[in-house]
Amino acid sequence: MAATALSRFADGGEPAADPSPLKLTQETRLGLKPGDARDYRKFGGFYLLADEKGIYALTTTCTHRGCTVHLEGDGTFGCPCHDSSYDHQGRVIEGPAKLPLRHFEVRESEPGGPLVVDTSKTVPPEVRL
Repeated sequence: MAATALSRFADGGEPAADPSPLKLTQETRLGLKPGDARDYRKFGGFYLLADEKGIYALTTTCTHRGCTVHLEGDGTFGCPCHDSSYDHQGRVIEGPAKLPLRHFEVRESEPGGPLVVDTSKTVPPEVRL
């Protein structure tokens, strides 16, 4: 059974759906500046980031075998299991992963309010709040 679970990721599959995909963060739109990154691995399995175009969220799940990627000091993401690495946009820098990290929908809970990340909704990489 473990081999089956692992093989989901090798061919681009996704883990089981989160029963509570809406994640209310403590961050606000005005509180995140370009270059900021917030670690929500334990809270919801994502990183919340900001660049000059806006705010976005990336999954923490490596697309190779489903391990949790870690934010490195240089702003890239590394997988400790098989050494895949991703840039700050989630694009693969070094394999064995072949697919980029998923981007999740980010929105304000109310105008000026805390940000909500919906881990059930994948959005194109260029989408920003």
